[in-house]
Amino acid sequence: MRPKAAPSLVSEARWYGFVAVLAATFAALSLAVPRPDPIRAITVTLIIALTYAAGVLLWHRAPLMTRPLLWFLSIVSAAAASLSGTLAVDRGVAGDGGVALGHRGWVWLIAGMGLVAVVVRRLLSELRTRVHQLDVLARTDQLTGVANRRAWDEELPRELTRSQRDRAPVCVAVLDLDRFKAFNDMRGHQEGDALLMRTAAAWREAVRTSDFIARYGGEEFAVILRGCALEDALPIVERLRLVVPDEQTCSVGLARWDGRETAEALVKRVDDALYEAKLAGRDRVKIAAGRNLPDLGPSHMPWPSIVRQLLETRSVVAAYQPVVRLADRTIVAYEALARPNADNVDIEVERLFSSAQRMGLGRDLDWLCRRAALAGATWLPAGTPLFINCGLSGLIDPVHRVDQMLLVLEAVGRSPADVVMEITERELVGDLNRLRQVVNSHRSEGFRFAIDDVGEGHSTLEVLAATEPEFVKVARRLVVEAANRGGRAAIRAVVAFASEIGADVIAEGIEHVETADYLRQLGVNYGQGYAFGRPAFPRFDGGSADDEARMRDAAAKELLTR
Repeated sequence: MRPKAAPSLVSEARWYGFVAVLAATFAALSLAVPRPDPIRAITVTLIIALTYAAGVLLWHRAPLMTRPLLWFLSIVSAAAASLSGTLAVDRGVAGDGGVALGHRGWVWLIAGMGLVAVVVRRLLSELRTRVHQLDVLARTDQLTGVANRRAWDEELPRELTRSQRDRAPVCVAVLDLDRFKAFNDMRGHQEGDALLMRTAAAWREAVRTSDFIARYGGEEFAVILRGCALEDALPIVERLRLVVPDEQTCSVGLARWDGRETAEALVKRVDDALYEAKLAGRDRVKIAAGRNLPDLGPSHMPWPSIVRQLLETRSVVAAYQPVVRLADRTIVAYEALARPNADNVDIEVERLFSSAQRMGLGRDLDWLCRRAALAGATWLPAGTPLFINCGLSGLIDPVHRVDQMLLVLEAVGRSPADVVMEITERELVGDLNRLRQVVNSHRSEGFRFAIDDVGEGHSTLEVLAATEPEFVKVARRLVVEAANRGGRAAIRAVVAFASEIGADVIAEGIEHVETADYLRQLGVNYGQGYAFGRPAFPRFDGGSADDEARMRDAAAKELLTR
């Protein structure tokens, strides 16, 4: 079935049909004064009939008219009307003693003015059309065809004003494709773009015609659900979550506008709910807490403000968790865990780093945490290995080179041989060659490496093969599933890989001694977790060297018994 023309094009076609009929009527009148010979009259009559037909066609077939056909019929009808009038005139009327303007001249003058009017009207219409097209392009995401971030930023405040005026509820949802970076890396950017296009098309079909959907950025999309309370919006976003193609999943944050908050505050609440969904395991919908709740909890903290404050004040401290030999529970190393303050050891660091990454400040925060971990470890005896977390983007950043790490170590009086740089799974690496170069340059100075959370997140065999780490840390999820067949097989595979490259295996998240004993049977020699000690902030008040040593021993025992 042929698609209907746009309303503006229909109106334009009918206007040209009206002009053609007027032109044909003018040509018919030209037959009377002066009256032409019969042959000319027949010719003019045929041309007039054709002009009338073009005008009627322009009027009645306007909904199916294409722009090239419209242009052709309008020019032909105007030219035919002018030609018929010219042929109808066979003599002029001259005035006495002046310049005569014959009937032919009048016909040409009026017909020319009509033709100019048609052309000007056409040019103005084309200009308006082009301006409208440019405006649409400026507010449309070129990849997916939905509205872009600019259109979203303009539409949401308008919708909130409309909602306040009409006293109608409105909800906002932000949808984020899960593990999209991993999909991109495994299948390529072209397949990633194709997934985004298919997802946007599926979501356009799933939302109501009254809703507004936009690509918020990257793999994130945002939806305005007009006239929806939460109980009505929830089935809609659940439907959106279930129609994602290619067996992919998405996480959704959802919130209802409270009638007073700004658009920015509303989006922030939705964004917080989205992070809740991600942290809870992805592939789910989380409803944002109300803005006026007395205790929003750490999941609703103003993370962007915290990130900026931390970078400005450098108020980051480090807690230390012991790494023990499972055979005899002897502490063999510590892992430094940076925290914004010493009063909240269990603050959601992943949310903090995720916010920093979205703000483009992930590498700066990563470097600040590294320095805090080294600066706070002066209480550790020389030669004690210290695991320091570092993100991939911060590690391969050309600005933060190995020379800077050496300067920091010199300032705190530690050796590179004491430091194990633990590559975290917060992000994927795009340039494995660059990663190899950076690892080799650090290793040549004496640094060692560990890969964190193997078996979960973004840690891949490619990264393991590229770095050949001295330590492989098994993810907590695999440790919890160690008694099951799947988890047991995965841990044995990690142990076999580590044995092949000469690495030691460390199990994370051990909460029970029985789990530690079972992991030993699977070939895991080292572990850390609450069964051996929680992250803690050792505090020393100074004193003699003997007193300092006793305090260090007491701190180690405290860490073991917590």
